[in-house]
Amino acid sequence: MLKFRWPFGSKKPERIDDKDTVVLPWPLSLPLVRWSHDDVWTIGNAVEGTLILGATGSGKSSGSGRTLALACLRNGFGGIVLTAKADERRVWESYCREAGRLNDLVIFGPQEPWRYNFLNAELENKGDGAGLTENIVNLFSTVLEIAERGQGQGGGREDEGYWRRALRQLLRNAVDLLVFATGRVSIPELYRMVVSTATSLEQVKSEQWKTNSFCFQCLAKADKATKSVAQLADFEIVADYFLLEFPALSEKTRSVVVSTFTSMVDVLNRGILRELFCTTTNLTPSATEEGKIILIDLAVKEFREVGQFAQVLWKYAFQRSIERRDVQTNPRPVFLWADEAQNFLTSYDFEFAATCRSARVATVLLSQNVSNFYATLGGNEKARTEADSLFANLNTKILHANGDAVTNEWSARLIGRCRQFFVNTSSSENPAAGVGFWGDPAECTQNSAGVTESYEYEVQPSVFTTLRTGGVKYSGLIDAIVFQNGTRFQSTGRTWLNSTFRQRL
Repeated sequence: MLKFRWPFGSKKPERIDDKDTVVLPWPLSLPLVRWSHDDVWTIGNAVEGTLILGATGSGKSSGSGRTLALACLRNGFGGIVLTAKADERRVWESYCREAGRLNDLVIFGPQEPWRYNFLNAELENKGDGAGLTENIVNLFSTVLEIAERGQGQGGGREDEGYWRRALRQLLRNAVDLLVFATGRVSIPELYRMVVSTATSLEQVKSEQWKTNSFCFQCLAKADKATKSVAQLADFEIVADYFLLEFPALSEKTRSVVVSTFTSMVDVLNRGILRELFCTTTNLTPSATEEGKIILIDLAVKEFREVGQFAQVLWKYAFQRSIERRDVQTNPRPVFLWADEAQNFLTSYDFEFAATCRSARVATVLLSQNVSNFYATLGGNEKARTEADSLFANLNTKILHANGDAVTNEWSARLIGRCRQFFVNTSSSENPAAGVGFWGDPAECTQNSAGVTESYEYEVQPSVFTTLRTGGVKYSGLIDAIVFQNGTRFQSTGRTWLNSTFRQRL
């Protein structure tokens, strides 16, 4: 007997073969959005990534953004929503209400009961690679990358590589020591350990230092703890580092490494972020795999640097978590949604965009223009290369009205050129030739015609300045040009088409 299982939101079951097999829900071919009568956007297209660009007031959020969000919600996606503007919570509450998913919306913010000790949660994760010290160090470093970028750090110093390695070495040993001593790890305890390390080999022998130092107390606890053979070898390295290597560094070198660490963790070690991310854990990114929509209600425009830290932390933790899951066991698609996406960029995004399809993650990034991404990443040639790498791995581009010349030129190049023919005609008179015998002026008129061939943009940059932007003026109609790499749309025969979204006035 055939067994069927209905994908969430589909109208009828699908059969994959003639055997006694349960069909996995959410097939990649399941349509989510209809661009035209003949063309659809499927789950398979969604998990290949989407970039939505449009000037302020172009209708990108209320048009294509709203359409894609509702499609994902109505088809049972879980997901994480990063917020830049204060009204995004209200917007997503309305989306979830309209899609019948309000009970699945989880608000993570200062006034809510949810907490996420991200370092300790990483330590306690299950599965291959989870709990490894190096992964915890990578998580910590990536989250703090936003601070370095905001302070204009990085690049330009010949010895920059050394300081990065020295900081990671300190982190690696501090995390290992905390785990050996307490079985947990958190920002406040890492801070206590680093600021209590010995500053000289003489201080290591001091009874006063041993009595008052949290670092030494952890060393003593870890020394007495039961350890495997591998842990014993690691502990010897940790002990040598804190009792021999680190105290023996020059005062200048040691102070720079410690100061770099403490200045980076300072924002996480106080106020809202300490309460939300350094206490307990009752919510993790894995909740999205069960269909929860986690909205990070610390909008960047309102909370500034604190909001950026919170959003970036959740984004990276979500990326790492979702890549570990077994999609055969849990094939539910999830989304990563970021409006004003330039605020949340990290170096890991380029790698994640290249591989997230296998984890069934639909990355949706919205911004005004490509110039935002270039500027955020530094504005130099390296920044353009990194941004273009990210764009290349977002296969669906939805391009709304725009007045940014760089973006319009980029969009025209993206769609490409094609062979076009131009007809040229000319006519001229020679008054000196007079009039013909029969009074016919033809003899004094010269006409010519020709056809030239040229490769020109299929869509000229100026076209993007004329698309409708919704509102009362256009009866709520919003135009966009949709591009999908590797797709030839049936309605146009090309890789792009004009699509219209109806705004809710």
